Amino acid sequence: MKETTKMLRMMLGAIGAISLIVAAIGITNTMVMAIYERTREIGVMKVIGASLSDIKKLFLTEAAFIGFAGGLAGILVSLGASKIVNIFAVRTNSNMLSSIPIWLCGASLLFATFIGIAAGYLPAKRAMKLSALSAIKTE
Repeated sequence: MKETTKMLRMMLGAIGAISLIVAAIGITNTMVMAIYERTREIGVMKVIGASLSDIKKLFLTEAAFIGFAGGLAGILVSLGASKIVNIFAVRTNSNMLSSIPIWLCGASLLFATFIGIAAGYLPAKRAMKLSALSAIKTE
């Protein structure tokens, strides 16, 4: 029984790691596309005096919000799945109920936000390196 549980945890951990990598790639892709779409805005911000750290903070904050929203969606899906499992457990007279501690929800939100920031770091640096004049000239 312990060996089966260990194997199940490893499989679920692997699925979680793969989904984490896919999410990070998705956030990075979203941020790169945001830079391409807002190249002119970045140029205007640089021309009117925005510092490089302001531009970096703008994109990192956006990436953090994307990660936070993904983490919140994941928590809501998990809580819903836990409720469904508990409904079936009660119907089958099982004494094993699913519970998700509140600290785990908070840690998950912080971790998802951190992953969003980490995934948005390279696109933010790329936005900082754009030339103001060439950025304004693009259409």
